[in-house]
Amino acid sequence: MKTSTPVPAPHHGQAHLASWALLRVSGADARTFLHGQLSNDLLSLGADQAQWSSYCSPKGRMLAGFLVWHDEHGNIMLACDGSIAATVAKRLRMFVLRSKVVIEETAGELRVVGSLGADSALAPFAVRHDAGVTRVGLPAVEGTSRHLHVEAQSLPLAAPADDSPWAAGMIRAGESWITAATQDQFVPQMVNLDALGGINFKKGCYPGQEVVARAHYRGAVKRRMYRALVGGLGAPPAAGQALYSGGANAQECGQVANAVMHADGTCELLAVVSMQSRAETSIHLGGPDGPALSFVDLPYALPEAA
Repeated sequence: MKTSTPVPAPHHGQAHLASWALLRVSGADARTFLHGQLSNDLLSLGADQAQWSSYCSPKGRMLAGFLVWHDEHGNIMLACDGSIAATVAKRLRMFVLRSKVVIEETAGELRVVGSLGADSALAPFAVRHDAGVTRVGLPAVEGTSRHLHVEAQSLPLAAPADDSPWAAGMIRAGESWITAATQDQFVPQMVNLDALGGINFKKGCYPGQEVVARAHYRGAVKRRMYRALVGGLGAPPAAGQALYSGGANAQECGQVANAVMHADGTCELLAVVSMQSRAETSIHLGGPDGPALSFVDLPYALPEAA
């Protein structure tokens, strides 16, 4: 059942996304190298476009989720969570071999600021460079526009450090953020990356491609990500915390992907849950008798229901 519980209104303003990290991939072979490593089509990515993508293990589990675009010099930028940036960069470098590719972490050089309710003229997934600052548009959430801007660390920082409004916007947009706690847990479709345009099913091979394609063409996706609210918590649940079905056949049926607390005490989260359990019973946090999740709509349709 979907809840009628009111959800706090979206925030406006800027936030320094200190937990985000940027990898810069440069060199003559950067585009073709990443095309063979990530789930989306890098060969068709325009200089003024961004896209979601994923980097998977050979078993098709996500080692990282990326927002991808080109910087003003034509290098490819990969935005991901800071807790996984170093290990992902190290793993990618293992496969460079003789390709002309350089993979760099940009900590200490660049920072990412999220902006809510401003620059509505920037279309979703459009990229604009202006005076050394790159802006990347994302889809609006409940009428609130969103964009990132990437700037030099040496510039004065005007944005506050509280990034919870930005995290809440991502949850409302149904955009999961892979962290160290959820690394190697989800096939991309489990976090709805296909609904977000982050998987190209016509491109060539990449790590885990066979598993991802099989899940798509054979209808083997058994878990999906849903948005939910839960009350009565003193703090948001950790990413990766187990979820359980209720009723006589109670069992573990999913995990928390991301969560954020609102000022009124409501916790808003993305939950990767067994589709069967979601349809047939209540879902609970931490145990069969834990707080029950109240599900609310995502802004997009899941492919199975389209």
